[in-house]
Amino acid sequence: MKKLQVGIIGLGFGITSHLPAFRKNKYCEVVALSCKNSKKGNLLKKKNKIKYFFNNWKRMLNEIELDLISIAVPPFEQTKIIYNCLKKKISIFAEKPLTVNTSDSKKILYIQEKSKIPCAIDFIFPEIPEWIYAKKLLQKKTFGTLRSIDIELNYQSYSNFLKKNSWKNNLNKGGGILHHIVCHIFYYIEWFFEPIDSISAYLYKDKNYRFNGYTNVISLLRFKSGGYATIKASNNSLGANEHIIKFFNDKGIVILENKTEDWVNGFNLYTFKRKSLLQKKIFFKKNNIKHNQDSRLFLVSKIVNRLIEKILFKKDMIPNFKNGHRVQQLIESALKSSQSNGKWINLK
Repeated sequence: MKKLQVGIIGLGFGITSHLPAFRKNKYCEVVALSCKNSKKGNLLKKKNKIKYFFNNWKRMLNEIELDLISIAVPPFEQTKIIYNCLKKKISIFAEKPLTVNTSDSKKILYIQEKSKIPCAIDFIFPEIPEWIYAKKLLQKKTFGTLRSIDIELNYQSYSNFLKKNSWKNNLNKGGGILHHIVCHIFYYIEWFFEPIDSISAYLYKDKNYRFNGYTNVISLLRFKSGGYATIKASNNSLGANEHIIKFFNDKGIVILENKTEDWVNGFNLYTFKRKSLLQKKIFFKKNNIKHNQDSRLFLVSKIVNRLIEKILFKKDMIPNFKNGHRVQQLIESALKSSQSNGKWINLK
């Protein structure tokens, strides 16, 4: 079987995680790289022994035949690339969030579903073994019926630490706390439980923060079943590194907790039974992270592999562009709620 010809656009996360993820798949061959910085791109091309480099992604799409494009650029740049790939019927591995607004994500989803081009979006957290096991516990109702979910996520982004102007803290370019990190929460909370029925949110910036993206969000989510979830998140909390999810059930609690700088390999899973008042830690084998290796690679690889199975063997897969559009709807509903002083926004 001829290998799928893959091109990568964006050579930051695209090199540290996308490239090795595709190289680990026996059905793929990465043949081209693209970024605006020619010096950097040519060095990475030579170092990684890749055939082509282009400092313009449009040239890459026009000059060589590709089966799949992997995109690792800011959201405001990603939209045009996706449109062009879909026009050429090229499969896509996209980063989150899919776009900057629902108008674009809706159009993209319509074109993608109509043309039936296999596409994926990189929501990585549900690929973590501890998370998969926690979901099984919740589905089996090992600790009874789920009543509520409490999520806390506090850290300081690198751009905020440096006080550097970046798309990551620019709301119009797809930055700020909602687009940059809470988009993950919106995806995984529905993956764990059920679709969000309505949302109330307050967004604000830290005092003297000079960029236009929000740094903090406090949100309340309501589900059709009657359950609730709370989200408290910040991307400008100096010295804080914590991502904690507590699932409160009527017979006990399931806790996913990460208080390390490793976004994915630092999670621990705990359970607590109300009857015995005992907390238990469930142990998992951790990935062996090599020096200068990005631990997210292991999770990206899982999604890449499912996308390849979708392309070659027509298997169903998530996360896909439908999930990406759904998350964009939740982002805009949260923004709308905050602009209306926390008014409940109903979702379809």
